[in-house]
Amino acid sequence: MADGNFRELTELELAELSDEELIDYIRAARAAGRGDAVTLALRVLVFGYLEIIERRVALKVPPQDVSEVAAQAMESALKSAFDEESVGQFRSWLNTITSRRIADYHRDREDDPYLVQLPNEHEGDDEVWGEIAGREYEGVRLDAERAIQTAYGELKAEHQAIIDAYVFADRPAAEVAEELGTSEANVHQVASRFRKRLRELLDDGDTPG
Repeated sequence: MADGNFRELTELELAELSDEELIDYIRAARAAGRGDAVTLALRVLVFGYLEIIERRVALKVPPQDVSEVAAQAMESALKSAFDEESVGQFRSWLNTITSRRIADYHRDREDDPYLVQLPNEHEGDDEVWGEIAGREYEGVRLDAERAIQTAYGELKAEHQAIIDAYVFADRPAAEVAEELGTSEANVHQVASRFRKRLRELLDDGDTPG
């Protein structure tokens, strides 16, 4: 799309574009000085990642606050200027924004004695998952970090690898399935069971007897 023949698309037309095409369009709209077109296309692109944003936030924030934090992340993204040129850069940029809103959430509630504490966004995997085998989930008051550790620790090693790649790293199910020698359906099934178990622990505050 050259500057001289840039054609502004409707929201419906933008929704039919791939992520790569949307980023190309955003770049062309910016070059043509069409700020409104940039904003609309970015909104379409960001909203396409809503489920991923919510999934990421849900691993770090109590269930009742997931929607609010995810909405804040999306709002921040829409107010920011994405000026890179690839889908990978966009995902990294959006991930950074989401991580900052999660950090803001916890920082604003540091003195709240009833806050569910989850793993710090910047902790390494070894630090978060270093001692999970056989750890019992105890206590009535929710400890979400322990809930995640428990749900993760109950999985077989091959299923932990799926969770690492598909849930925590946000990689495509087909890519994970091919790499780990399983089916895409199995990737979705393992992730679904993990999330269900995590919700049970967060809801009940205890493992089944």
